[in-house]
Amino acid sequence: MPVPLVIPADLRSQVAKIARKAKAKQAEVYRLAIRCGLKEAEQRLVAEPDRLFPNIAPLPRSILDRWYQSQESKEWDDVETAATRAQSIPKFEE
Repeated sequence: MPVPLVIPADLRSQVAKIARKAKAKQAEVYRLAIRCGLKEAEQRLVAEPDRLFPNIAPLPRSILDRWYQSQESKEWDDVETAATRAQSIPKFEE
């Protein structure tokens, strides 16, 4: 079944060049190129269930640990305690 597909000129010229070198039809070069590249296309395009941005490599664990390390701070503990006390219990009825 034919599939209409707009192919940029630079890719068309590369396919034509490969077809001439291989003495093959351009359609065969297109089919083979698609078959060979499907796995990579899937890896680049399909999101992994636990990753929001699959095309961006995750940060190394050492950097994450450095960014999120907890610093002991008496001042910060006082701020957290005051903020917790200041919260009121939400009322859901009007």
